[in-house]
Amino acid sequence: MNNVIIKNGRSGSKGYAIGKLCIYKRNSYRPPRKKIQDTQAEYLRFETARESALNSLDSMYDRTRMAAGSSNAEIFAAQAMILRDEDYITRIKDNILKDNKNAEWAVSSASRFFYEMFETLDDEVVKSKAQDLKDVSNKLIALLTDTDTVLHVNEPVILAADYISPTELIQIDMSKLKGIVMNEGSAYSHAVILAKTLGIPVVLGVALKKVYDGQEAVVDGTGGKVIIGLDHEIKHRYLTLIDEELRDKSKLREYIGKKAVTRDGRSIEIFANIGRPSDVKSAMENDCEAVGLTRTEFMFLDRDKLPTEEEHFKAYREIVQAMEGRPVVFRTLDLGADKQISAVKIKAEENPALGRRAIRLCLTDKDIFIPQIKGIFRAACYGEVAIMYPMITSVREVEWINEIIEEALSSLRKDGVAYGKVRRGIMIETPAAALISDELAEMVDFFSIGTNDLTQYTLAIDRQNSSLSQFYEPYHDAVMRMIKMTVDNGHKAGIKVAVCGELAGDTTVAERFIDMGVDALSVNPGKILELKRFICEIGT
Repeated sequence: MNNVIIKNGRSGSKGYAIGKLCIYKRNSYRPPRKKIQDTQAEYLRFETARESALNSLDSMYDRTRMAAGSSNAEIFAAQAMILRDEDYITRIKDNILKDNKNAEWAVSSASRFFYEMFETLDDEVVKSKAQDLKDVSNKLIALLTDTDTVLHVNEPVILAADYISPTELIQIDMSKLKGIVMNEGSAYSHAVILAKTLGIPVVLGVALKKVYDGQEAVVDGTGGKVIIGLDHEIKHRYLTLIDEELRDKSKLREYIGKKAVTRDGRSIEIFANIGRPSDVKSAMENDCEAVGLTRTEFMFLDRDKLPTEEEHFKAYREIVQAMEGRPVVFRTLDLGADKQISAVKIKAEENPALGRRAIRLCLTDKDIFIPQIKGIFRAACYGEVAIMYPMITSVREVEWINEIIEEALSSLRKDGVAYGKVRRGIMIETPAAALISDELAEMVDFFSIGTNDLTQYTLAIDRQNSSLSQFYEPYHDAVMRMIKMTVDNGHKAGIKVAVCGELAGDTTVAERFIDMGVDALSVNPGKILELKRFICEIGT
């Protein structure tokens, strides 16, 4: 044990891994400022790099979606939005065409300007986007200077760095990446959530020097520690734990076809969250009972114009038919000033989390809302369909929605277009909605509790802000009381209540949700069988 070094940190993603340490140090590069004569050619060079970066992000989106689901892939869609942002592009363009500066310096200058602006704003949601801006700009500069590199690993490694960005993570051969050690970041950062979904153990709060590069080590993501310089006893112990983990995963397939019922007879339904039609395959393979949340933002990404009613209809019909009779819940567009797309122009806001987002955006722009409503109702001719509205805060909003729905259906009837019966529900993700859930329950067919925003708004803490991780309490009594209140009020009105946020897949609170009377948990497809097994083993 004399040569064994133990570094204690905190758990980011549970699990165990053994591999050689790969200490990753970035090369910092600040482009020189040069005067350019042929500015048009220089701007074309920038546009070529920008197009290449967009193609790269599209590829990363697809790889992440296939490996970890659409919700984890959205970070790359957000970065693509930055590359299409008019203010960002205009500032770079002016640096090149008006100031006669080289493209890489123009990008670096624009990046610094917006990064510093974001950092000075009082809103943590906006400030958190600064890192995305930095990642995108670094990618552009690397392409312009022909220094764009991918960290290649040819053997099982444990990657150690001050921090790992989602862009860097997804480019690594996942079959070779056994574990991650980061000095910075929180368990709720994009990269850690992605690693958790991929089953990669992560330890946070540990800084490893270059001297450890190449040494064999253990990442104990469950215990939150890194062990360097393994002896036979330690290595054997962790090899046994890893083998037990692998056997455990293979046993999950035994739960296909089984219901989530505790040993003492309490039951709960398990639904899937999806983000694109292609996600249905994974949902079905993991034996979901329904799609509890379809993130319809995929219809608006990577396009300059709003999707038509026909485009909405065809995409939603594809999902409904692929589910082979199992119910599908479609959430209407949930975008805002902090998650922008080219097709929807939203003015920048000082506090976008509290601004014109989600249902507020749809209610004030019927050109967005009505084609989507029509598409969903038309898709209901092909299976059991429900529609769900995000960020509800008042009875008046639901009344307003119903007025617009009637307008949309009246138009379909006038045109002789067939549509089906659609159940109508709302998301409970604001304290206001939870507190008046008794009134709202009388107006809808079901509730779905979005715990991510409910926690964020209840505690007034941005969950993506790593500097506040010690204050972020997803199991806070205030959050749990609001969930219980919503369930009770829903049941009094005779409607079902699901949970579809991050906590839905958290086994540490699964039994508590069952005790509360939650009717369904809606999770990423990869979590369905693990959650089902856990529930089946609850009780005596």
